[in-house]
Amino acid sequence: HEKNLTIILSSSAIVSTISSSTLIWMIVRSPERLTTTRHRILFGMAVGDIIYSLSIATYGAMVPSDEDYYTWNAHGNQITCTVSGFMTMVGALMSCLYSCSLNIYSLAIVKYNKTDSYISTKMEPFLHAVPIVMSLAFGFALLATRGYNHDGLGCIAPTYDPPHCHGIEDGQVREGFEIPCGRGGLPSSIIASVVFSIIVFWSPTTTSVTLGMMHRHVSRQERRMGRYGERALNHSAPQENNNTPAAVPVGESNGINSMMRSIAT
Repeated sequence: HEKNLTIILSSSAIVSTISSSTLIWMIVRSPERLTTTRHRILFGMAVGDIIYSLSIATYGAMVPSDEDYYTWNAHGNQITCTVSGFMTMVGALMSCLYSCSLNIYSLAIVKYNKTDSYISTKMEPFLHAVPIVMSLAFGFALLATRGYNHDGLGCIAPTYDPPHCHGIEDGQVREGFEIPCGRGGLPSSIIASVVFSIIVFWSPTTTSVTLGMMHRHVSRQERRMGRYGERALNHSAPQENNNTPAAVPVGESNGINSMMRSIAT
């Protein structure tokens, strides 16, 4: 099962890399290129997705060979695992935060009617700084606390605790292996928990709130347009005027004409 899951994840990551690369190509080849805020945000989100996808597109080859007895295709070492984990953390967090930036940008246009010049000068620096700075800050924080360890699927476990470390004290290296058990520990676990909460809770919450605000605003605008349209139709319809003589039926009109001719004669 672990082998099949690794193959599925890596194959999906390759497809995601191709898709994000295609998006970047379309942006660069478009007439606007990177001159608009929307394109620049999409560009950053695509870069983050490529970084993340490349880290898991290796079919498990970056996993330390210490764990080849229970992990399929493990041919790496702790350095390759650390590189893979760093890319996974930075790419995942960057793409999630850039997705939030895209929603905030859309909200500023749809609900608050902000101009492009206002967004590019007042808002856009923060829409880029938050994803880039936060992803790199957490990435290097986990690197400093040795928080990139293999957990069975990827190198993102804050503590190194494979099966051969069970019953071994932290810091010791079991005979025949190279990586000390318990690598990482509490500091990296706290940092990883914060990153996990951002990706799993705060990012979806921000997306849901901004989309809900835009939906509510657009729905109100549609209702107002509907009421305005009904009034416009009522005002444009011909109104009945009591001072306007009613139309005379054709038969009565002929009778009146005959009476007038007889009087005249």
